[in-house]
Amino acid sequence: MAFKWKLEYPITFFVICAFILSVYVQVFVGHIEPSIALFWTAASIFGVSSFYIDVPGFYNLWTVQLFTFINALAYLIMFTFVIAKFVSILSRIDMHTRDMKRKIDSMSEHVIVCGYGKVGKKACEILDDYTMAYVVVERDAKIVTLLREMNIPVVEGDATHSKVLKTAGIERAGGLIAALDNDTKNVYITLTARELNQNLLIASRAVSEEVVSKMHRAGAEIVVLPNIVAGLELGREMVEGF
Repeated sequence: MAFKWKLEYPITFFVICAFILSVYVQVFVGHIEPSIALFWTAASIFGVSSFYIDVPGFYNLWTVQLFTFINALAYLIMFTFVIAKFVSILSRIDMHTRDMKRKIDSMSEHVIVCGYGKVGKKACEILDDYTMAYVVVERDAKIVTLLREMNIPVVEGDATHSKVLKTAGIERAGGLIAALDNDTKNVYITLTARELNQNLLIASRAVSEEVVSKMHRAGAEIVVLPNIVAGLELGREMVEGF
């Protein structure tokens, strides 16, 4: 059902013209009070069937009968267009979701990036530089929408759930990056991922130094502490600057 956005303009123009013309004719030809003409026109165009004008002979006026038909036509066109547009949007969303699922299902030896915060985003940029295929797992709906607009493979959900990781192709993946800013969740993701895929290369972010050994025991080969790395980099830059 291919309804183009440009149809909005003639439809809007028709509805506005019908509204203005209806009020004008009722007031200056039918000699109806402006407030009554305004409310009746609005009710008839927007399909408020319960609205009734308690004025003797009102519905016998030829102007009212004429614009009852015209306004009903405007309502029908407007209602049909809105429904068609809504269905069209849903169809596009559903099609995009199916395409994304097919793309993820066709991947193998890819990397799963859990969390698209600052660390996860930077990891994805590096993967892009090396043209490595990856899937992002993100629970924030706004970020998921943004990633879909960027045509980045993404699975919406909690990466600590095995079902979500399976949707991201964990059993076929070659690597996983746990990039959340929560050590407990990163440990749990690592445990779950290792259980689902024994051959997976797992790299995890750690906020606290105390959890590094736990992450290794959970199955992570690589554990990175961004704050420590930043401190080392600052120190290295300072030494090189002298």
